[in-house]
This record gives sequence, structure tokens and C-alpha cells, in this order.
Amino acid sequence: MNERLLRIKKEKNRKRPKFLRQETWKFIKFKNKPTWRKPRGHSSRMRRKLKGNPPVVNIGYRNPKLVRGYHPCGLPEVLVHNANDLENLKDVAVRIGNVGTKKKIEILKRALEKDLKLLNPKIKFVKVSSEEDIIDNIDIKDYTQSFIISKKLSDEDREKIEQKAEELGIVLQE
Repeated sequence: MNERLLRIKKEKNRKRPKFLRQETWKFIKFKNKPTWRKPRGHSSRMRRKLKGNPPVVNIGYRNPKLVRGYHPCGLPEVLVHNANDLENLKDVAVRIGNVGTKKKIEILKRALEKDLKLLNPKIKFVKVSSEEDIIDNIDIKDYTQSFIISKKLSDEDREKIEQKAEELGIVLQE
């Protein structure tokens, strides 16, 4: 990938202003969602691009065509919503979409098998209900904040799981 273009993209992104709708500072309803709307008023100072008014969106703020959709690391960014989306991917930066924990774990395991770069691999917790669950999830240990033992387990099963976790160096929570 052309590093010069990636540097240009980084510089443009740094200088690009936040494009706000006209007169967002006047209305509370715009402060929550100040999405861009083109100013169309006949006497609109913003539309006429008068000095001292917020900037208007135009094509000059765009990034170079060759690096659009690329992550700063130089790889194209791909949004993934399930593990099957990873099948034909090579040399890409994977961003996991808005999915639940179970699917996220599945996607994470498959991406680690294929040696893909993950952009958002953190998982808040993994529920563990057996020794097999701990062994299955050992490879994603670095990406999880905590392993949680299921409350429905008997005391014997719980002790077995805790021993296995200690052997593997995993900290468990309840």
C-alpha cells in the first residue's frame, strides 16, 4: 500500500472539521444529533460561505481514492457480522459488527485461526459452565476481561472448573 497516500489521509482526517447543521448552537434538539443538513435558505450565511460561519461539506475534504476504506495500518477494513463472512478474506483488517457475545467469540476464534488483524477484539465476559468451555476459550484469554462461572452449577463442578482455570492461569468471577 502506498504509505504516502496513507499519510495524506491521516493529515486530511486530522484537519477535517466536524460538519454541523446550520445554527446547531441555538437549538437543543440539534445538540443531541447534530447531523449534517445542507443549508438551503435564500439568505443563509452558511450557504453563501461567508466568513465566520461553519464550514460546508464539499468534495475537497475527501480522501485519496486509493486509500478510501483503508485502516491506518494499510489494510482494507471489512465489517463482519458472523463467522461465515470470514471465509474468503485474506490480508484485511476485520471489524466485528454489532453482535452479541456468543457470535463475537465465534468470530474471534475463526479470525485468530486465519491470522487476520482484528480491530475490536475485546470481549467483556465469557460464561463458563464446564471444563471443556475453559479449554475451548483458552485461545481468546488475552481478549476477554473476565470469565464468569455459571450460577446453576453444583459445588463439585464449580471446584473442578476453578482447578482447571488455575492450571491454565485464568481468573474466574462469579
